[in-house]
Amino acid sequence: MKEIDFSDLNDWIQSKKQDVERQLLQEKSEQRTFRTRPRDPDEIKILDILSKKKWEKAEQEGKIKYLSERVWYYELD
Repeated sequence: MKEIDFSDLNDWIQSKKQDVERQLLQEKSEQRTFRTRPRDPDEIKILDILSKKKWEKAEQEGKIKYLSERVWYYELD
């Protein structure tokens, strides 16, 4: 079994630290960030109202076509 001194291990870690941090930042930038906190109840209500108004506006503009009771077509911009 190979023996290693803690100071040598610490030196090795410090020498690789910059490369590892650079790689982590590159990988992080490509991934989508997820919410870590729950939404505020007021924020939920506001977003619900906005989405309903957007749907109603799309219906009025004829962007939504009901193909059957459970199937519809939504024309995206």
